[in-house]
Amino acid sequence: MQKGSGYITVYLSLTLGILISLITTMLYGARIHTIRFEAECAMDMGLDSIFAEYHREMLRQYGLLFIDSSYGSEIPSDDYVAAHLINYMNMNFDNKSSNGVIDITATHADNGKLANTAYASDASGEVLRYQIGQYMKNKRQYSEASAFLDGVTDLTELLARYDSYAEEREAAEARVIAIIDDINSRRDPEEELFTVSNPADAVDRLSVSNALFYAFGNNLELNYKQIDKGSYIAARGYRSGAGLTNEQRKNSYIASKPVVCKYLFGKCGYWDNEKYDSALNYQIEYILKKQDSDIKNIGEIVTDIFKIRYVINMMYLLSDSGKQSEAEAVALIAASILAVPELVDAIKYTILFAWGYVESAKDLRMLFAGNKLPMFKNSSNWNTPLYQLVGFRMYLDSYSNAGGELGYEEFLKAFLLMEDISQITLGLMDIMEMDIRLTPGNSGFRMDGQIYQSDIEVNLSSSYGYGCTIKRFYSYE
Repeated sequence: MQKGSGYITVYLSLTLGILISLITTMLYGARIHTIRFEAECAMDMGLDSIFAEYHREMLRQYGLLFIDSSYGSEIPSDDYVAAHLINYMNMNFDNKSSNGVIDITATHADNGKLANTAYASDASGEVLRYQIGQYMKNKRQYSEASAFLDGVTDLTELLARYDSYAEEREAAEARVIAIIDDINSRRDPEEELFTVSNPADAVDRLSVSNALFYAFGNNLELNYKQIDKGSYIAARGYRSGAGLTNEQRKNSYIASKPVVCKYLFGKCGYWDNEKYDSALNYQIEYILKKQDSDIKNIGEIVTDIFKIRYVINMMYLLSDSGKQSEAEAVALIAASILAVPELVDAIKYTILFAWGYVESAKDLRMLFAGNKLPMFKNSSNWNTPLYQLVGFRMYLDSYSNAGGELGYEEFLKAFLLMEDISQITLGLMDIMEMDIRLTPGNSGFRMDGQIYQSDIEVNLSSSYGYGCTIKRFYSYE
């Protein structure tokens, strides 16, 4: 035996022990880092997968990207989205070992959850408007759309003045009745009661409720549709999420009212541009009025137009001395039996109000025949001679001065200008729910189930005893 050989064996043993500890430590560290890296890769791929499951009908019909968290069921839930993510991640984990190769990570996604989720309906549709803004920007229409309502007249004041004119009209009628009653009360009971043949009477017995007939005559279509309004988002309760981030709210591409309105006219139906494959033909009218049928929505729009035209026509009549002289001459004839100045004046004003009413009815007929109306009236564009008050329905299609700047679309734009942006957006979300529920597999579609972005957290574990949590923020932006 050679001297000192035992020392070498002890040295090698000590060295190998240290080397083995170092190697196993390095292998353990490599495994942990591999698990972490693999988990992050799997999560990124899983997020790409679930965000690629955007709702096809939302994209096809409206050009917008959202995850439908109901996945075709009746109730949306973030848990469904998390379950899809976990499934995609585990498909990647389970796929990595084959042909007997040992899996050195043995990783598994256990559970996940979403937080700070932004739904389309958040903040009265602010998230929806944000993506509409992105859509219009990508279509290179944002700048053009920003001026969509420029030059549109705000008709709020005109619409508000209708009631005051209606009150004045009723007061004039009441004065005529009171004067006649007073005259008759002083007559001998055996004498025949005094009456007035007022040409305004044929008009005064009618009301604004006839506006639809004035607009369409007997040509009202029979295919008006009806819905159960209570099942849509504007009428029901709906869940809310975190909405947009502070940074996104600073973004100038949250769609303003003009941009949303430009988008509406490109995606929704309205009178003379109907969307017949939808739940309602007149969708912009629904957005404005939110009634449960086409006939009610178009009826309320027509009524508002009638009121506006009535105010415009009365403003002209009460300022035109020639028209007032005509009305006074007829009033003198009607009250010719008795020379009572107060009666003549009262009858004159009933005639003026009736005259404005008939001209407004004729304006509706002109408008819905495809003509445009002038913003204001004058002697050259007035269409109703005074003699047409009696039997005026026969003359609704008799006009010679069709032409102006206000068509039906201009009235819709004006009404949208008067409406609050949140109400417009809620109405649009109703329309989206209506249309998409008509498509296969989407009977329970809800806008408050459409996810735009979210914070997502997934817990993972390994058969080797190591676990980790991965967090991501993911958005369609």
